[in-house]
Amino acid sequence: MRNQDKVSIGGMILLVLVLATALILQAGLVHNAGWYRALYISLPLLLIVLLTILFRNPGAKP
Repeated sequence: MRNQDKVSIGGMILLVLVLATALILQAGLVHNAGWYRALYISLPLLLIVLLTILFRNPGAKP
């Protein structure tokens, strides 16, 4: 039997961005501080997706 629930694309993108940000922070802390420059890209994208999800239409699924 297949799962018929709809899945939010925004939620999946948010999850990937959170994981990517965590990996960047871990790499910057453990390996090389140069990894922190990748946060200039990942954090704004994370905020854009988060705000898009929060201010979506009230009836939309999160």
